[in-house]
Amino acid sequence: MKFNIKNNILIKNLQKINRLFVKNPSFPILENILISVKNGMLSLTSTNLEVELISIIKLTTQNTPGNTTISGRKLLDICRHSLHSSDIKMQLNKNKMHITSDNSNYILTTLPADNFPNHHDFHHISEFFISSNILKKTIEKTQFSMGKQDVRYYLNGILLEKIDNSLNVVATDGYRLAMSTIPLKENIISFSIIIPRKGIVELYRLLNTQTQLIRVLVGKNNIRVYIEDLIFTAQLIEGQYPDYKNVLLTQKNDFIYFNCKTLKQSLLRASILSHEKFCGVEMHIRNNQFKVLSDNQEEETAEDTFDINYTGNAIEISVNVYYILEILNAITHENIFLFLNNTNNSIQIEAENDASILYVVMLLKR
Repeated sequence: MKFNIKNNILIKNLQKINRLFVKNPSFPILENILISVKNGMLSLTSTNLEVELISIIKLTTQNTPGNTTISGRKLLDICRHSLHSSDIKMQLNKNKMHITSDNSNYILTTLPADNFPNHHDFHHISEFFISSNILKKTIEKTQFSMGKQDVRYYLNGILLEKIDNSLNVVATDGYRLAMSTIPLKENIISFSIIIPRKGIVELYRLLNTQTQLIRVLVGKNNIRVYIEDLIFTAQLIEGQYPDYKNVLLTQKNDFIYFNCKTLKQSLLRASILSHEKFCGVEMHIRNNQFKVLSDNQEEETAEDTFDINYTGNAIEISVNVYYILEILNAITHENIFLFLNNTNNSIQIEAENDASILYVVMLLKR
């Protein structure tokens, strides 16, 4: 294997995949990147077993095909300390990678490419295209409801489910739920998969790019996304996601209409003295008035009120104030509707003029 490449191009592509460069004494090859040259294309692959990133670069100079693995961190450091305009020359010779940059020469040890875990044999069962901006905003509006190291491992991720002509994106930790519905123009094969938290976090970072149509492949055990010259692959969570439809309102009767900014400011004022552990506040709604009350372990109290347009039955509920604040931060519309479940065990929040997103929060026992 032999090739030349401009340092500014190489470092740009290494930085796309460097988040997976982690020290792993028990599996040292994971500290390496797979370097492959084939048909005039250079591919750089990094993985932590859960997520794989491949950056593809077209070589413009003469090259010799081949593949091997070297330390990703060391190669990135070599590039960082070389001139931006340098030519990086790399050649594999007797299981050693020889690297030349201006007046500097390096010889790095390698590990066999055959030992590198990768998803080159990826097979998909469904495929669709989606705007990168739509997928990015959908993740923004749902990811905060994912479980965090929950023993119910299937909650530590986001559900992607194709139903009829829509893609449902659902996240829940058992106490709150976020759901976004994306209409699909094309007829694709149905699927239901759970992408783990690490995969979602990395995918969201990669979507911070100019708006473009991206290709998504869904496999039995993995999902693959093509973003420009980058290929993202994540291992899926095996397990049965809970039937989230059971907590959604089938009939929406009375609702309470709030201005997002006014409600958010009121809750922020009350949250100052909320309990550090339970984070609960009481909401009292009656006679065109909203009142929020909080107290803490030091027997301190806070109360805030503002006028609303509501003349229905009096409502008194307790809820985790930070769950509501996270929802209000995710909603970009000016106003929201709040619905109370008939069994008084949850509330459902929807943005005005946007039926594509909804949130459910379980109430605290009073």
